[in-house]
Amino acid sequence: MFKSKTLTRALVMGSQYASLILFALFTTFPLLWALSFGLSTDGSTAYLFPQGFIPHIADAEGNYNLGVTLSWFERVFVEIPFSTYFKNSMIMSTASVLGTVLISVLAAYPLSRMRFFGRNFIFIAIIATMMLPSEASLVPNYITVTTLGRWANSLQAMLGSDAETWRRFVGINSYFAAIAPGLAGAFGIFLMKQAFEAVPQDLIDAARVDGATEMQILWRIMLPVTTPSIAALSIFTLVNAWNDFLWPSIIMRSKEMQPLAVGVFNDLTGPLSGSQNTLMAAIVLTVIPVLIFFSFTQRYFISGMDGAVK
Repeated sequence: MFKSKTLTRALVMGSQYASLILFALFTTFPLLWALSFGLSTDGSTAYLFPQGFIPHIADAEGNYNLGVTLSWFERVFVEIPFSTYFKNSMIMSTASVLGTVLISVLAAYPLSRMRFFGRNFIFIAIIATMMLPSEASLVPNYITVTTLGRWANSLQAMLGSDAETWRRFVGINSYFAAIAPGLAGAFGIFLMKQAFEAVPQDLIDAARVDGATEMQILWRIMLPVTTPSIAALSIFTLVNAWNDFLWPSIIMRSKEMQPLAVGVFNDLTGPLSGSQNTLMAAIVLTVIPVLIFFSFTQRYFISGMDGAVK
C-alpha cells in the first residue's frame, strides 16, 4: 500500500514537472531560436531542427562547428542607431511607469476608500473602457496631440517668439505625445483599487482618529502595504510601453525620436534590410532589459497579482 502511494505520487510529480518543462520550452522557443540565430556565423541552418537551436561557427574550410560569435551583436550598434533607440525606449518606458502608477494610485484610493455620489458609476465607466480596442483611440489621440501642438505654437507666438519650439514638447514627434495617451489606464486603476480594498479598515480609522489627512493615509499606510501590487502594475506597464509599436510609429516622425520597437523594425526589415542574423541579435538585445527587470521583481509580481485576485 505504501509503495503504491509512493509510486502514484512520483508519477504525478513527474508528469507535472514534464508538463512545466514542455510549457517552458514552448514559451521560450522564439527567444531561444533568435538567440541561437544571432550567435551563429550565418543563418544557413537556422530553419533546420535541431540545428537551428545550436549556435555554430564556420572554420577556414567552411565547415560548421559548435560555437558562438558576437559579431552580429556588434553590427547592431554599427549599422543602426541602437543606442538612440534604447535611450528613447528608456525615457518613454520610465515616464510611462511613473505616470501610470501615480494616476492609478490617486484614482483608485477615492474609488476604494471614500464615499461620494456617483462613485460606482465612475468605476463602471472606467472599467467599460477596457472593452474598447486600443485602435479605437488612435484618431482621437492623434487629433488631441496635434491640437496641443498648435496651441503651444499659438501661445509661443503670443509671447513674442516666432520659432516653433514649444510644439516639440507636446505635439507630434514628442515624448509627451507618445506617453500621455496610455497613462490613465483602466487596468491600473482596477488593480490598485482591489489592493486598497484588501487593506483592513481599522488601520485607516485609527489613522483618521490620530488626525491624519487622506494624503497622509495614502502615503504612509496604503502605499507601503500595497507595494507588491504597485510592483505588478509597474511590470505590466513597463512591458507594454517597451513593446508598444503602433502608436509610437504613428506619432514619432523623426528617426532620432523612435523607440526600439519602431526603430529596429524600420531599419532591419523590408527590402533594404540587412542580414537576418543582425535582426535576431537586435531582437535579443531588445528583450534583455525587460527580462532583467522582471527577474528582480518577479516575487513582487506574483504576490501583487495574488492580492489583486483576492
